[in-house]
Amino acid sequence: MKTIKNIFWGSTMLLFTACNFLDTTPSDFINPDDFYKDDTEAFMGLTGIYNTLNSSSGYGEKYYQAIGTDDLTYYYTSSTAEVGLPNNNYTANDADLASIWQGLYEGINNANYFLERITDSPVSEVNKKMYRGEATFLRAYFYFLLAQSWGDVPLITTAQTNTDNYVPNIKATSQAEVLKFVTDEMEKVLTDEENYSIGTIQVVGAGRVSRSAVKGILARVYLKRASWPTNETELYSKAKYWAGEVIHPQDGSMTHALNMEGYAQVFKNLATDVYDPEESIWEVEFKGNRQDSHTNAGRIGSLICGIQNADVLQTSLGYSYGRYCVTPGLWDLYNDLDGDGTPELISTKDEDDPLNEKYNKDERRDWNIAPYRFQKRDDATVYWKKNWEYIGDVKLNNNGEPDLKDGQKQYATRTQYIERNAGKFRREYELVTPRDKNYTPINFPLLRYSDVLLMYAEAQNQADGSPSVESIGYVNDVRRRAKADEVNITDPQKFQRLIEDERGRELCFEGLRKMDLIRWGKYKEAMKKVSLYATDSRWSSGRQYLLIYATNGATSDRYQWLPIPTRELGLNNLLQQNQAWR
Repeated sequence: MKTIKNIFWGSTMLLFTACNFLDTTPSDFINPDDFYKDDTEAFMGLTGIYNTLNSSSGYGEKYYQAIGTDDLTYYYTSSTAEVGLPNNNYTANDADLASIWQGLYEGINNANYFLERITDSPVSEVNKKMYRGEATFLRAYFYFLLAQSWGDVPLITTAQTNTDNYVPNIKATSQAEVLKFVTDEMEKVLTDEENYSIGTIQVVGAGRVSRSAVKGILARVYLKRASWPTNETELYSKAKYWAGEVIHPQDGSMTHALNMEGYAQVFKNLATDVYDPEESIWEVEFKGNRQDSHTNAGRIGSLICGIQNADVLQTSLGYSYGRYCVTPGLWDLYNDLDGDGTPELISTKDEDDPLNEKYNKDERRDWNIAPYRFQKRDDATVYWKKNWEYIGDVKLNNNGEPDLKDGQKQYATRTQYIERNAGKFRREYELVTPRDKNYTPINFPLLRYSDVLLMYAEAQNQADGSPSVESIGYVNDVRRRAKADEVNITDPQKFQRLIEDERGRELCFEGLRKMDLIRWGKYKEAMKKVSLYATDSRWSSGRQYLLIYATNGATSDRYQWLPIPTRELGLNNLLQQNQAWR
């Protein structure tokens, strides 16, 4: 099933690292005319384009770190912790920023090479059309990531071969034009059957794009175009159409459904290499632990959104730095039962109190917000799951026994909120052993069916002026799977607010929240609210880095964009820094 990952990486690197799009001097350049002599070599080339997603500059490590949002805070105790993408404290000289830009343009240039060479290559027509479709979509997807993050960016559709400078002197294309290019290319892949084809997910697996994946991402891009800052509101109908084509396909694509084994099962599957194509439509695939023959393991769960575990033994349940912690805002989002923005559930010692937040029915909260951490026992080098406390709980010592004072049990006088890590990607479910300290095989979701249902509901409400019975039903499908109460909101403004909150509850830590807030025009408002959490009595001591990313995001428009890396401005004489960072 791991078709993409099983291609020999060394051969792919010969072709694609040689044409580093933004390097000024190439190394070991291999003429693409020497490749694509058969279907195997063509597939190797396609694999190199896909590897943009799981590279260290992609979702494997760097791109995900551009969070700076209201549900997650990055906490690291080193003296340089306040610097960088996760904490909204960076400049155009940031190395990670440059790595993301370069990685995406590298993927684009690889796709340009591939598309220029595949047409005349002696590859079977069936594979030629499929590979061309996938490469065209991936190039468009990389441009979507660039445009939504940077705004105006260079739009280049021909391979760069200048050995002195791979960066052509070219002006940036407006964000609106780039996004239109993206939707045009993705629609072409679906409708131009003479030149392109995209397989069904049953055939190609969750790591390669299917027709459902293209449609779902198209809906996402159209939602962006319809929203801030381009505000092409008439395109909500296009977002509704393409999301609807995933839900009720008219072209023979597979039908999808929520995994009703439970919300947690979706992410257990990502950790155990179990494909769940009905729910998980497109994933970034990682494999192995870099102690075996595979070199494309990732850092999901170790560096990115894992539960703190200092046990470095390879027989442990998985080391994790635990640097990503939740904010009170995400906690309150689950406790807001009626969607009015005010949490109803409160801390109480009474277990029978229906408003005791310890017993929140929404199963997503205690999966996404880790209810425990790994604690080392005082009497042995053994780590165990120690639950975070609620007010009134019996306090436990490091050995898991009641913490006694003068022979009496001690009870928690406060609920431990903000110490809790993002718990969505849990290493304890990994099947690959031994568990490496840093590298994991956990896949990362790029498009899930629940996302499609919520996109449809939002687009339909915006396009038609009020929510339909169908849209309300789709939201309730997502909530029902989470064991949350069903809703019946017919006011269009209140329904939009419900969608925004539901996306936060369902899709947190999947790389979507910041871009959602930006397109809703609510990013600064959300970050201002986060900055106020610093004086919230629930906020634990030592989280001083909260104020950096929250205050920056709340007080400046610039953090709705990423600055163009300084190096690129030096290489491209016609490229100017985007307006927010001048």
